Amino acid sequence: MRPLGAVLFVVLAAALVAGAASARFEDPRNDVPAGTHPPQIARFAVLVYSMNRNAKLRYVGVSDSDVKQHQGGLRYKMVVTAADASGATADYKVLVWGTPGTYQWMLLEFKKA
Repeated sequence: MRPLGAVLFVVLAAALVAGAASARFEDPRNDVPAGTHPPQIARFAVLVYSMNRNAKLRYVGVSDSDVKQHQGGLRYKMVVTAADASGATADYKVLVWGTPGTYQWMLLEFKKA
């Protein structure tokens, strides 16, 4: 009979190998780190603004975005479409700065266009 530690090690090793195989997806756009595409950043902006202002906005889409390196991170300027509780949509000018791979993300501007 094998010790429980050896069996657990084999199961964990198999899980790591399976996870590594699925983590090999490469982003076709090499200039933007994975997880930092404009739709994801726009959703973040709507969520932060809604929570801060109790606005109950819902992300609809992003129509224009510009990404630039800025102070050790990325600065996103974009036009985001969001819907309010009644379903009416509006465009907002959004400015977000953050460091990919960290939790350092800030919503700097969220104004009606």
